[in-house]
Amino acid sequence: MTHISFPYLFGKLVNLRELSMNDAITIVSLMNYEIAKYLYEVPYPYKIDDALNFIKSSYDEFRLRKAITFAIDSQNKLQSFQLLSGTIGIKDIDYFNKKAKIGYWIGKQYQGKGIATECVKLVVNYAFDDLKLEEISAYVLPDNNSSIRVFEKNGFEKT
Repeated sequence: MTHISFPYLFGKLVNLRELSMNDAITIVSLMNYEIAKYLYEVPYPYKIDDALNFIKSSYDEFRLRKAITFAIDSQNKLQSFQLLSGTIGIKDIDYFNKKAKIGYWIGKQYQGKGIATECVKLVVNYAFDDLKLEEISAYVLPDNNSSIRVFEKNGFEKT
């Protein structure tokens, strides 16, 4: 199997990059109950070991070509640096059947700014254009109206 370099995606509001072990502390600080309650199989309270294991598994799944998990850096207009605001990933990639799933979370203080909508658009375009997938699905809890709206704005339909 050949080594594939990690993709970097750039939008107007965000840059999507590979997670770093240095992101663990920020991930823990962002992963409060309001975020964790909408995520499948995410422990709460979320501890540093959970974040480190998540980041390590993202490396392993990328190497095995099963998933691509991006760190979401939102652009800060006031300063010249990026702020880790959440993660988004393509998972359960099935190259034979040309399909995968998408999932994301955004820290509470970064919600409502168009970040999730742009991230989903960037990742879906990457999945179709670069990975040559033909079907992307997402699982959202029925009371997570914000995420449902994000996916609807990106052309997803409820099934």
